[in-house]
Amino acid sequence: MDGVLPEDIPPGYGENTLVLMVQKVAVLFAYWEMSQAAREFLKERQTALRLCSLAEGRYLHYVTVSPTFLTGNWYFERVTPGKKYRCELGWWDNGDFYPLMCSQPVDVPTGAITLRVTGRGKRRRGKRVTASVGAVSTVGVSSGVTRRP
Repeated sequence: MDGVLPEDIPPGYGENTLVLMVQKVAVLFAYWEMSQAAREFLKERQTALRLCSLAEGRYLHYVTVSPTFLTGNWYFERVTPGKKYRCELGWWDNGDFYPLMCSQPVDVPTGAITLRVTGRGKRRRGKRVTASVGAVSTVGVSSGVTRRP
């Protein structure tokens, strides 16, 4: 990145983005960015970040948190290894949840996420290191309304 200074990199791109990824076994990490229009829209609403698990072909509510949306990220701990999850960011209105953004689903691995030393990969302090990590998702779109349990 010749000629690019840290202050030249924008803090965000003004897009609505929600990503869920495996941080380690039993821990998921969600991060998001919201456009100015989305922030204004949600400003006076009861916002929430929901983690949903896949069961019997549909996503069911797993846990709901209400972080300050300026933080832009959240760790979900003690998720069940071997299950599939997705994250929804939205608001409550009269007992109904309206998702504004939805992540792509991720599979939580059943074993440990490991770091392997191999003969290929990037050289780090004299050793070649290849990281073997869990699933990483991209942005998705959500539709539909769910009722508060």
